[in-house]
Amino acid sequence: IGTIVSLGIIIGPTLGGVLIEYLSWHWIFFVNLPVGIVGTLMAWRFVPNFKPVGRQRFDYWGAATLCISLLALLLALTWGQQVGFTAPSVLLLFSVWLVFLIGFLFIETRTKQPMIDLRIFKNILFSVNLVTGFTTFVSIAGVFILLPFYLEDVLGYNTQQVGFLLAVIPIGLGTFAPIAGALSDRFGTRPITVLGLVILLGGYIALTGLSTETTTWSYVLRLLPIGIGMGIFQSPNNSAIMGSVPRERLGVASGLLSITRTLGQTVGIAILGALWASRTMLYTGQFLAGGATAAPSSAQVAGLHDTFIAVTVLVFLGLALSVWGLIKERSLQAQVTMPQTNV
Repeated sequence: IGTIVSLGIIIGPTLGGVLIEYLSWHWIFFVNLPVGIVGTLMAWRFVPNFKPVGRQRFDYWGAATLCISLLALLLALTWGQQVGFTAPSVLLLFSVWLVFLIGFLFIETRTKQPMIDLRIFKNILFSVNLVTGFTTFVSIAGVFILLPFYLEDVLGYNTQQVGFLLAVIPIGLGTFAPIAGALSDRFGTRPITVLGLVILLGGYIALTGLSTETTTWSYVLRLLPIGIGMGIFQSPNNSAIMGSVPRERLGVASGLLSITRTLGQTVGIAILGALWASRTMLYTGQFLAGGATAAPSSAQVAGLHDTFIAVTVLVFLGLALSVWGLIKERSLQAQVTMPQTNV
């Protein structure tokens, strides 16, 4: 699965760069129409229709409050980048998000058939995997939103070249995802996720050394460990999440995994983008009408350096949490396999 997903990620930036270079940005959206139609037809034809066992009432109130909460959060994070996160409209959206989130949690703890059974979070290993995955999605979103500015504004690559250079991460991910799957089947998911996070951390540390003089090969060698680390981490982590819940909760676990990925990417784009812009403007020393992208190359690189330091700290926290999960998992396994003594 990781390889197929990576193939799509490789084609996306590369094709997008070609379309922008030779046509216009509108074609990035037009090209999705036939892809969406084909995907819909294939899902209708090949995805099996498993009927649920037993009768399950749909949690309308839970779904409504969660939908409003997530919509308010996404709008706040998006608009906050344009008007500032302290703007009254953005603060109002954050308030709506918080109120409806509390309402959702209240409903889910009291309904007989909740949309998300919150007791699933009592599974410590499940929660650890979910939070760790969130940190990686935040970090990778920062890379994909910031590096195009660096490659175009600082190093001077054109749009098509940027598309090819962004494919370094998915190439590494797609190459090592199947290997990680085989290794996790042999050694378990937890040690492999830790290994992936270690490599990922090394890649982000390397990115803090980007400069105005970075060569193409230096860029590729710095970025490749991020793709390799994500490839080694993602498949075992997803497998661990799905494997830590009972069969009847697989749908809930899959939904939470999707929410975590979407929120992680959205939060990463908003927060890391805002952090880079603010640090770049600080190093510029003056307000620029064109924003951070109009700043001198040295200021943009300095802002990028600070941002990737923050990303490195975030990934390190995810690694520490994953190591704790590994220790916890080994402890639980030792308790289960401990021989029973006769009294």
